Amino acid sequence: MPSPFNRLKLEITGGSHEKCLSLTLEGLPEGRRIDVELLQKFLDRRKSGKYAFSTPRKEADEVIFTEGMTDGVISEKIKAEIPNNNTRPSDYGYSVTPRPSHADYVAVKKYGAAPSGGGAFSGRMTAALCVAGGIAKQLLASSDVKVLAYISEIAGIGCYTYDNGVLNPDLIERCHDYAYPVTDASKINAVDEKLRSIALSGDSAGGIIECIVYNLPVGLGGPMTEGLEGRIALSLFSIPAVKSVESGLGRKIASLRGSDANDPFAFEDGKVVTLTNNSGGINGGISNGMPLTVRAAFRPTPSIAMEQRTVNLEKGENDLIKVRGRHDVAFLPRAVAAVESAVSLVILDCMMENNLI
Repeated sequence: MPSPFNRLKLEITGGSHEKCLSLTLEGLPEGRRIDVELLQKFLDRRKSGKYAFSTPRKEADEVIFTEGMTDGVISEKIKAEIPNNNTRPSDYGYSVTPRPSHADYVAVKKYGAAPSGGGAFSGRMTAALCVAGGIAKQLLASSDVKVLAYISEIAGIGCYTYDNGVLNPDLIERCHDYAYPVTDASKINAVDEKLRSIALSGDSAGGIIECIVYNLPVGLGGPMTEGLEGRIALSLFSIPAVKSVESGLGRKIASLRGSDANDPFAFEDGKVVTLTNNSGGINGGISNGMPLTVRAAFRPTPSIAMEQRTVNLEKGENDLIKVRGRHDVAFLPRAVAAVESAVSLVILDCMMENNLI
C-alpha cells in the first residue's frame, strides 16, 4: 500500500468495536527514551470527554506496550494496544441502509458488509495513530523540532490563522489547555455558543486545523514523489474526515501575482531566511529552513440526529434513516492531536533519512 514513509513502517489494525486497536511501528532509533506519562497526556488530548460536545462514548485510551518498550526505552520496533471497553454494536447495523457520507455503502460493495461502528474507517483509529505520533513528537523535540497544531476555523467561526503571521509556539502549546484549542481565547465563547446551537438542532460541524513545524533544518524531502508536501498530505489523508490539505497559503496563492507570492531571500544573523513564508517553508518539495505550515480541512461529523435520505439495499428502494449511536457534534478539537501525529511521523522519517536523529 502507498506509504508516506521511507524509513518507518506503520501498521494499525483493529476497529472501532473490536477488542482493541493494535499498532506496530518499525524503523525507530533504538535506545531512545520516551516519557510514557507525557505520551499518555498527549493521547488524552484526543479522547472523548476533554472537550464539550464530543461523543458520550468514554474510553480510557490507555496504551499498553506489548513489545519494544522497556522502562521508557524503545527498540527499533514497538508494538502496542489500546483496548476498546465501551462499545455498543447493537446501534450500528448499517449494511442494508447505509449512513450518508459514511463508508457503509462502499464497504458493503468491497467487503460484503459494513463494519460495526465504522470499523477501520472510524475516527477511533486515530487513537493508535496518536501513539505513534506522540512518540515521533518526543523524538523530534529532542532535536528541538516542534510540531504544533490548533483550530483556525470551526463551525464557520474564523480564529487565528498563520496567514496573519507564524505564531509563537508557546501560544499554541497553551491553547491545548483552553476549552477549545484555538489560539485566540476571545473566540471560545462564540465557538461554544455556535456548537451548542448546532447540537440542539441535531446537526454537526467541521472546520480547519493548521499545523506549524518549528526549527526544521534545510534539505528534508525531495523532488516529485519524494516531496515533503506530498508525503505530509498522504499522511494527513489517512485521518478520517480530512477532505483537503494545503501547504503554505494553499489555494489563496492562486489569486496572487508572482511578485506577491514569491518569498524573497535575505541574510539574517548570518542565516538565509525568507522575508515572507507564502510557500510554507518548502521549495521544490524540500524544506528551506523556515517554519513549515500546513492546514487540513475536516468535514462535519457525518452521523447526525436529523432524518436523512438513504437506500435500502435489500429491497432496492429509496429509504429514510435516523442514525443511532454516540457521536461528536464536532470532532475537530480531538483531531488536533491526530494532525500533529500525522505530520510528526513524516518529519521524523525525513530527519532519519538525513541522519539527523
